[in-house]
Amino acid sequence: MLLFFRLHWHVFVSPIAGKPAIGGEWSLVDLDGNLVTNRTFEGKWTLLYFGFARCPDICPSEMVKVGKVMDTMAEKYPELAKKLQPIFVSVDPARDSLRALKEYGKDFHPSYVFLTGSPEQVQKMAKKYRVYVSKADETEDGDYLVDHSIVIYFHDDQGELADCFTQSMRPSDVIEKVVERMTFVPKF
Repeated sequence: MLLFFRLHWHVFVSPIAGKPAIGGEWSLVDLDGNLVTNRTFEGKWTLLYFGFARCPDICPSEMVKVGKVMDTMAEKYPELAKKLQPIFVSVDPARDSLRALKEYGKDFHPSYVFLTGSPEQVQKMAKKYRVYVSKADETEDGDYLVDHSIVIYFHDDQGELADCFTQSMRPSDVIEKVVERMTFVPKF
């Protein structure tokens, strides 16, 4: 939406920004079987990624990227790193049991929180984040891939969406944006 202002016979255009309709209330289960909600992370900034444990390439690459972000933040911005929490949400709850996610998690940064839930819970959360999820055709042996959006959602310490990071962004790009958002002080 644009607003037009007439001042001294000139017209100025000012964009009006609103809150994106992405995210909201959700509840899932962590690797210990505990109920976890969006409120669990209040006070923390989060890097939220949707994926699945049997993903052969994209998910591991994005997970490693977030791990590099976490390691660099800990080295260069240790106080900010303490306030940052990476989260992985499975989009394949049929196969990503707690046991499967525990095994999968061993390959990634130790600070990750892995979450899953019933198919309905996961679908509801994915919808709130506008995550595209589509199960591909099964192979003869019953295996399948899950096509899904490749986005890292960055939330502030109040749980509000602060930014989104795409697959094309390097760890250094993500770090720059994370630090910028976490240290922003409005000037009035």
